[in-house]
Amino acid sequence: MKHVTIAAAALAASLAGAALAQPFPDPYGDATVARADEEAKAGERFAAADTNHDGAISEDELEAAAQGQRGPGGGGLRRADANEDGKITKDEFVAAQLRRFDMQDANKDGQLTKAERDAFRAERMRNGPGGGNGGGGWGGPPPGQ
Repeated sequence: MKHVTIAAAALAASLAGAALAQPFPDPYGDATVARADEEAKAGERFAAADTNHDGAISEDELEAAAQGQRGPGGGGLRRADANEDGKITKDEFVAAQLRRFDMQDANKDGQLTKAERDAFRAERMRNGPGGGNGGGGWGGPPPGQ
């Protein structure tokens, strides 16, 4: 499971809809992103990672997707595996991406602006690796909560 955690963190850094820390660029630039658009993009990122097209991202696929990627450590996609079976289904992956979107959408209008992404990133940096949310990372609350 440790390999899944390490690979998931690297995959999260490479596939997440918004970068967590500088010098990682914001993939949306100045654009405002609708929640529905993020949901569609999450599905595309899942499809890219599910290289054997079996409907789940396995440990091997996590490791393959993480090759050559660099990024912040942390829980990453580990928490996306809601049933803790060692693989991440599309539903689990998309739900985790939308939880992150919702965490960043400060005014809860379903639109994520650059200012909201920047404010979220700055808050995470101020609070350290756990982001000040009990170690929940971007994928939701800590396990068991």
